[in-house]
Amino acid sequence: MSSASGGADPGRGSEEQRQRGIWILVAAALALAVLVLPQVVEGDDRTSFAGSALPDGGDPRLPTSPGGLPSNSPTALPSASLPGYGSGGGGGGGRPAETRAPASPTVAPDPTDEAYRAVSPGDCLAVYDTGSGQYNSRMPTQVSCSAGNAFMWVSAVRSSGGACPQGPGQNYMSYTSRGRTTALCLTRKFTVGYCLLAEQTGSGQQARMNAGLMTVVDCDAKRVPARYNRILHITGVYKAPANASSANCARVQGDRTYYWSWLVNDGRTLLCTMVYQG
Repeated sequence: MSSASGGADPGRGSEEQRQRGIWILVAAALALAVLVLPQVVEGDDRTSFAGSALPDGGDPRLPTSPGGLPSNSPTALPSASLPGYGSGGGGGGGRPAETRAPASPTVAPDPTDEAYRAVSPGDCLAVYDTGSGQYNSRMPTQVSCSAGNAFMWVSAVRSSGGACPQGPGQNYMSYTSRGRTTALCLTRKFTVGYCLLAEQTGSGQQARMNAGLMTVVDCDAKRVPARYNRILHITGVYKAPANASSANCARVQGDRTYYWSWLVNDGRTLLCTMVYQG
């Protein structure tokens, strides 16, 4: 029986090749672990929540815009480009909106009301009755009590005209603003040489004179308001004596002037007048 000499055993050769292949795979796996695994671990330690690499020794850097966030990150994370970032608190990162009370409506000033409220008892005013049913000015213009146009003296300030004293030579002027009334109680200041308006009815011994004691008129006026027909000239302003009458108005002994007189200032003053002769 003949046999071949020097030939390799086929079974043994196949086994050796298989073992060699296994060692090659093991070597390759070890090489992969040595080269790749440290990099993966190192990368995990230096990766921020947004997937950006951290600078050595620095603080985390947030994305500069919403587009820099990873697709699987919560949509409520703040972004440095959004207003209010860094204000604290969670969820959205926005600063809570401030609630402000509505502004109070601006009330326009009322110069007339201010002028009335600026008047005090004892002040004097350059106002008078024109004889036409109204004062010469709706503004209570204050002047020195020694001034020639100080026609009225303010005796009191009230919340209604009805609270002011009423009598010969007394009246009031008032103004209402925003439901609040200021009434100035007036007492006429009479000055010798000035004139006032009056209405005469009858003649002779039957004559009657109704004076507009709060009026002021030019003594030489050619026309007078319809309700009046006389101009009276003030000849004297005296402290009223007991039982005062027109007889107390005489300026010289034997004076035959026909005087018209009134007790004013709560009866304390005797006002003497005569029809103006020009």
